[in-house]
Amino acid sequence: MKTLPVRYEKDNIQIIVNDKFIYRSTVFKFWKNGATQLDEKYYASSKPIKLKKNSLKRKNYQLYRFFELEYAPEHWLQTKGYKLINN
Repeated sequence: MKTLPVRYEKDNIQIIVNDKFIYRSTVFKFWKNGATQLDEKYYASSKPIKLKKNSLKRKNYQLYRFFELEYAPEHWLQTKGYKLINN
């Protein structure tokens, strides 16, 4: 029998406990009549990552990166005010 992952929640955002910070990066291209997803990658780090810029505007389109934290160390989650979700 597998155990469920330990989850914390804050502002309706759930994060799973892990020994590293793991982020999902998704890049979208938006233009006048539509949008498409260009790329999706995962990044791992021993420290929290902050993006300096998440969008790039061009004449006919805009690129936008969504950078979402999915996993983080339990001690960090507790100090940032995340609450344990009962499994």
